[in-house]
Formats: sequence, structure tokens, C-alpha cells
Amino acid sequence: MDRQRNKRWLDFQRRAEYAPAEVYQHRIHGWKYIPLHPFADEPEVLARLGLRPEECLAADAWWAVDGDAALLECRVIGGARRSSGLIFQPRQTSSPRWLPIQGIVDSPYVTRVVFEGLMESAYRAGFPNGARFRAPTERLVLPL
Repeated sequence: MDRQRNKRWLDFQRRAEYAPAEVYQHRIHGWKYIPLHPFADEPEVLARLGLRPEECLAADAWWAVDGDAALLECRVIGGARRSSGLIFQPRQTSSPRWLPIQGIVDSPYVTRVVFEGLMESAYRAGFPNGARFRAPTERLVLPL
């Protein structure tokens, strides 16, 4: 495991240890992730925050997968004003060098099911083990 990847993994583990009740698990693959925003299909959370499902046009989460971690950002097409797809954009200025993944989805709002589907799409695209993700330097855009 390379040094940056190990740093990202350890950073995720520290976040998970700090707030274990906030850690979710992908319902099929078991990947751990820490949402930063509520999902449209979490009525108890939305009620506590005074939000409606249709206000959940975006959701972000720290995602741990295969000994690496990434910030996964999900937006609906209407809120993003783009076509659906995955955008991998390396950030060279942060340490560890995070690879944010932006997903634009064709959905009225972001549910947990939609978000976890985006995780699966990124994984099928080769993240994090594919050669193009080992030391990314350029933006990569893939259709969903």
C-alpha cells in the first residue's frame, strides 16, 4: 500500500473511531462510510433537522474501500446542471492527497440507495485499485 493511500485509510479510521455511531455500512458490499449530509430516505434524521426529502439534492461521505478512502460527493442532475457521470479530480494540495469523486445522478433527490449505487459504479470503474487511480494527476470523467 503506498504512503498516501495508507494516510487516507488511517484518516478515515480516525474519523470512524471519533464518531462510531455515524459510520454506515454499504448494504451489499459492507464498505464503511461516514455521511456528511442526510439522505432523502432517512425520515427520522430529516425530521430532527427540519428537512424534507426533496431538499436532499446532494450528499457527501467519507468512504473506506479496499484499504483506501475517498470523499464521495453525490449531486442530482437538476442541482448540478450536468449530465450523469462520475468525475475523479485529484487534489494535489492536500495531505493526504485525497481523490474526491463527484457523482452526478439522474434522480429527484439523493437517497441512501442512490448513494450506495454510486459507490458501486465507482468501484466497477476500478476505484481504488485500478492503475489510473494509483497516482492520479488528471481529471477523469466517466459516464454512469
